[in-house]
Amino acid sequence: LYFRETGRDPSRGPAFSCPPVVIPIPADAAADFPVSLAISGKDDIAYLLTKMGYVFMFDCHTGKTMYRQKVTPETVFITCPQDSTGAVFGITVRTGKLLHLQLNGQAVVPYILSTLRDNDLAIKLAGRLNLPGAENLFAAEFERLISTGQVAEAARVVAASGNALRTPATIARFQQIPAQPNQVPPVLQYFSTLLESGRLNEQESIEVAKPVLQQQRTALMEKWLKEDKLQCSEALGDLIMPHDVGMALSVYLR
Repeated sequence: LYFRETGRDPSRGPAFSCPPVVIPIPADAAADFPVSLAISGKDDIAYLLTKMGYVFMFDCHTGKTMYRQKVTPETVFITCPQDSTGAVFGITVRTGKLLHLQLNGQAVVPYILSTLRDNDLAIKLAGRLNLPGAENLFAAEFERLISTGQVAEAARVVAASGNALRTPATIARFQQIPAQPNQVPPVLQYFSTLLESGRLNEQESIEVAKPVLQQQRTALMEKWLKEDKLQCSEALGDLIMPHDVGMALSVYLR
C-alpha cells in the first residue's frame, strides 16, 4: 500500500510520501486480497476492506497499520466515506447488509499504546486529532525538554498535544524561565509556536497580550485579532483599553 501526494506544485517543495506498507494479511487468510479502499478526510484514516471481510485501518500520515479485524463473512462490494463524521459505510454483496465503520476516539490511543505498543503513533494521532489517552506521554516528553532548556522543542510538544498540555500551569512554566539577552522571551516563543498552528484560547490570549502591550506593540495585537488568532473576552478588552480604545471596543463587541 502506497501513500503519496499527487498534484503538488513543485515550487512548494517535494510531495508527501510514506514508505510502502505491507498489508498484514493474517495467516489464515493468505489468499485474501483488497477489494475496496475508502479515505476518511476528517481523520485522514484509510479503511481497506478485503474479499474475505477484513477491515484494515491505516494512518495516512505515517502509513502505519492501526487496526485489523474481520467484520463480516461476506464481501463488501462498495464503500463510501462520510466527511462530516469521518465514518465509512459499506454494503455487502449477498445480503445487502450496511456496515458502519468509524474511529473510536476514546479507545484508539489506549489501544495503540497497550496492544500495538507504538508510542510514536499514539502521540502523533492524539495530537493531530485531539484524542485522549496520551496525556502522560506528552507530559513526560514536555518535562524532559523543559528541564534541559529546550524551549522551542518543548513548545512544539505542547502544540502537538492538542489541548492536553495547553493549561495555565504550562504557561507559568514558560514564564518562569529567565529570558536570555537579545533573545525572544521563552513565553513568547511558546505563544509564537501555538500561533503557527492555530488559535490561542482565552487564557493564552490574555497572557500573550500582557508582554506585547507592555512593549507597545499594538500593531501586532491588531494583526492577530484580524487573523482571528486570539479569543476575545472582557478581560482581554480590559488589558487593551489603556493602549487602544478602538481596539478594545472591537474586542468587547466580538
